[in-house]
Amino acid sequence: MKNRSLLIVFSILFATAFIFPFAVTQANAQTNEPYLLKRTIEVKPRRFLRWWKNPAAAEPVYDTWSWAPEIKFAINGPVASGSQITVEFDTADGKPWFTQRMSTPELDADRWDTVSNVQEMNYDELEKKAITAPAGLFPFRIKIKNALAGTSTTLFSGKYKIATYAPNQAIPEYKAKKEFYVDEDWRLPMAWLWLNPTNNEDAPILNLQSWFKNSDSSDDIGAFLFYNGKQIINAKSGSPEQTLTNGVDEKPYRYSMRMFYFPTVRSFNQNKNGAYASSFFLDKNPGEYEIKILVKGELARSLKFTVGPNGKMVDNGTVAQNKIGGIRMLMPIQILGTFDGTWNKTAWQTGSFYSNPLTGFTAQ
Repeated sequence: MKNRSLLIVFSILFATAFIFPFAVTQANAQTNEPYLLKRTIEVKPRRFLRWWKNPAAAEPVYDTWSWAPEIKFAINGPVASGSQITVEFDTADGKPWFTQRMSTPELDADRWDTVSNVQEMNYDELEKKAITAPAGLFPFRIKIKNALAGTSTTLFSGKYKIATYAPNQAIPEYKAKKEFYVDEDWRLPMAWLWLNPTNNEDAPILNLQSWFKNSDSSDDIGAFLFYNGKQIINAKSGSPEQTLTNGVDEKPYRYSMRMFYFPTVRSFNQNKNGAYASSFFLDKNPGEYEIKILVKGELARSLKFTVGPNGKMVDNGTVAQNKIGGIRMLMPIQILGTFDGTWNKTAWQTGSFYSNPLTGFTAQ
């Protein structure tokens, strides 16, 4: 039986998450210190098919599933020479578990890069750190040290929630087993809305990201933009780069982030050659907007926002207030219908951003 990893497809998430370099330029605008882009943090369990009671054991316990965490995130510079990023992982009872060295780029100010433990990881060694703990909140801390400067800074502290489910019991190897995953119900009532300037600085395009549960890439999901109650445009989400999942096989425990582009809805038009003339411009149309999302023909999401007389979307201030970083606005999105299945509707209150509750945010 193959060793399935719940982390694999999140490499796609990071490839997509960082195609917008302008999204990090504001994150570090007022500091000369490295800045963690909080929305990019992803902690996932890597599952192993056996368990070592201790690293010095002569052999492992076979036919016993265990897991250890893997992590990725983005950091914005400056990251000076001599720097080393590490992540300290604890067990659910708060005891030190292990410290993982991370790939650490050297960065100038306002330059970003992806940080991952995959490049630094020996999976044989990680397997010997794996545990069988089935559920709980597991603390971790992201730190950066610089031996040349003699400094040590904690960039982020949080807790990820490990949960389990019974995999397909019709498969003999899965009998009486529990699969591990990170419970991320807190993501569902949150959406990212922004004007994407990548390749369109003279006429940024309206973009939306929204999370779903119990979904896969074959689901027909479309977003429809309304202005003062009138439909303006619709956007389908279906290509691989627009469907990002946590890799869980069973749909009820799978989280998927969908990307929606509204290519003819732009914030303004500063192109001097007459391009984009047929687009819909927000600065020419202030007022009330709503994005409705259909899943398999049923209404599943609704997000409302306002464009002011200056042509800018009215910001709720959540990103700045919570020092999340970037130009994307974090918006409450209403979850409608039953498509997402069973989920904890209050998870955002305590679980947001790995147990870092948000100030000034209220789910609808």
